[in-house]
Amino acid sequence: MKRKIGAVIGIDLGYAEMMATSEQELLGTDLGKYFSEIADKRGKNSEGRNRMHALFRSLLKKTSKDNLAKAERIRKHNLGRKKQRARYIRDIGVIKTVVNRELNFLFTRKTNPVKAIVVEDLSARMKAHFCKKWNRWLSGWMRGYLQERIRYKAKKHGIEVNEVNPAHSSRECPRCHCTDKKNRRGDVFKCSYCGYHEHADLVAALNILGRLGDKEIRKGMSPSRVKAVLDGRHVGWKLLNDTVTDRTSDEARVVDESPRSASSKSDLRSGVQVCTAS
Repeated sequence: MKRKIGAVIGIDLGYAEMMATSEQELLGTDLGKYFSEIADKRGKNSEGRNRMHALFRSLLKKTSKDNLAKAERIRKHNLGRKKQRARYIRDIGVIKTVVNRELNFLFTRKTNPVKAIVVEDLSARMKAHFCKKWNRWLSGWMRGYLQERIRYKAKKHGIEVNEVNPAHSSRECPRCHCTDKKNRRGDVFKCSYCGYHEHADLVAALNILGRLGDKEIRKGMSPSRVKAVLDGRHVGWKLLNDTVTDRTSDEARVVDESPRSASSKSDLRSGVQVCTAS
């Protein structure tokens, strides 16, 4: 049964922080640390296994009994999959715990409950903001697991899921719609045109929420077409705000330089002096 009471929030999915919401929340901020640790361990283990494989192959080329026995020991104790599989299950278990903890917190909280979420198109490729050392396997697994958990837990708690086109959501300024590449530097967003600044993932969450019901930016549109729409909105924002700014400046200048206002002030001072003399 769907919830009828609560907020509709936008969610930006990430890696270093699992989620950012349009209500200025960062959830799963410890996820990046765990990803980095897992990636480091996987890298070191791969290097060690590669060395053992090289040694194993070189020993097999030597036909002496001792070398063949040593090669067999390496194959049995260093090149097996059992320990590697156990390590994988343990590491993935940590990530699953973080993901489920944060989703449970968001979907079951009593204060400011959520009735619907707006997320990026879950069938689309996830934005690659993760560190270079986080390998493709890890990012691909995380993508699939987040998709499954969001759908499952949202349905379980009666929360509506709305999917939108996320193209350029992390670069778009929520104030003036500028999508300059310079707007985002890591976790920092600062608009190169109007100066709006905020945590980059929080900006993306605001933009994703804004895509709900957007008739111009639809799911499945190419990023280039989305960019064209946003560029048009940016031009419109500039024209409107430049006009308002110029009009305000002109009105202020007219008031300051008006002869009528100057004479009124002079008359007022004269009136005060006459009254005082009498």
